Amino acid sequence: MLRELQTYFMKNIDAMYKAASDMVVGTPVVKDYEAKTVDTAPDKTVAGFFFARKERIPTGCYCGVGDMSDYHDNFMNIKAGEGVTLIPPVFGERYATELFDGAEELSVGDPLMVSGGKFKKADVESPLIYGGEFDDAGHKLYIIEVSNVNKSAE
Repeated sequence: MLRELQTYFMKNIDAMYKAASDMVVGTPVVKDYEAKTVDTAPDKTVAGFFFARKERIPTGCYCGVGDMSDYHDNFMNIKAGEGVTLIPPVFGERYATELFDGAEELSVGDPLMVSGGKFKKADVESPLIYGGEFDDAGHKLYIIEVSNVNKSAE
């Protein structure tokens, strides 16, 4: 899941790429400019990535369903070859996602990095800051704040 808590209105969202592998909404990805695909950002990534998202369009037997949860597999799972929209994290924005490794050991203000397609405490300088837990109607998400200052892990 990816929740855009505080973002800039009307920024460019790239919708010209496809997923190179199976992933979920909110996965931090990088572009392959030649193949026009995106795949999970490499370990220790702290900048130059995008959040993968897909449009909420019901498919198959769900086409006639009136109101579906944002957490429904139809909206959460991105298959290889499927088109994605790419959300560029920008200074001052805040996001929430469940894609964390070791969130229980984090303290508010800790620097974050990408590792294995998830966020975790950084061991490198990073402008990504852990902002605490976020209750999304009973789903526990974790906040990522994009700072303009690189913070080192203590």
